[in-house]
Amino acid sequence: MENKKYVVCRDNIYVGEVVRTDSIYRYEGDDDFFRTKPRQLSTGSWRSYRSMLFVPNEDKLSNDLLYRTPNYPILNVTDDETCLNLGKNSIVIKGACNLAALLEYFGYKKDLTYEDIMKIRKTFFTGRFAKDSCQLFGYKETMVEDLTFRSNGKVVTDSKELERRRKQFRAEQRAGHRIFSGVSDSPLPREYWDVLDDRGDNTLMDVIEGWNEKMNAFAPHRQEGPVKRLKRF
Repeated sequence: MENKKYVVCRDNIYVGEVVRTDSIYRYEGDDDFFRTKPRQLSTGSWRSYRSMLFVPNEDKLSNDLLYRTPNYPILNVTDDETCLNLGKNSIVIKGACNLAALLEYFGYKKDLTYEDIMKIRKTFFTGRFAKDSCQLFGYKETMVEDLTFRSNGKVVTDSKELERRRKQFRAEQRAGHRIFSGVSDSPLPREYWDVLDDRGDNTLMDVIEGWNEKMNAFAPHRQEGPVKRLKRF
């Protein structure tokens, strides 16, 4: 987008991962490969740059809703031949996920403005939204009350030992080491479970420990070139 004064259709909004890759190929396996289905396009070795909220333009290339960036090809949205003919070190968007069902569930109207997009970015891409709302996506979080602790094959019954283990479990939960199990039904597609938090912000600890370069998952990467914020008008 060139400026913030736009209106986009809720049903056309996607989130995806901006990557630089050395090759693009058609996956010929029989089963899903992560989130790539048989016959869909995937990438060879690649480097992740950031997340992007976008709508496809008339050429089915990305139209960034937060920054003024080039219109990147979108794997499995842009024409396949266009993607397969890209050269080495091309920047593309992989893992594109349509957000229409999520946004409709949370009451977003058909036509959305820049302000709506900013609210979507801040609400759903905290890096923990899906886990905090796990029941919406077909998961249940394991809480300390659900656990039975064992030692040498025997159930722990000593009150002091139980309390010590419970405190340790809660501390691990607060640090982000949480346990979930699947349930049969959910009001929203399970696809969102991985996508929302994978594309969401990173913690300070993630950056300190070298798992990610920056906390803001949507901030443009320097290798994208001179990316600018959207103009006010």
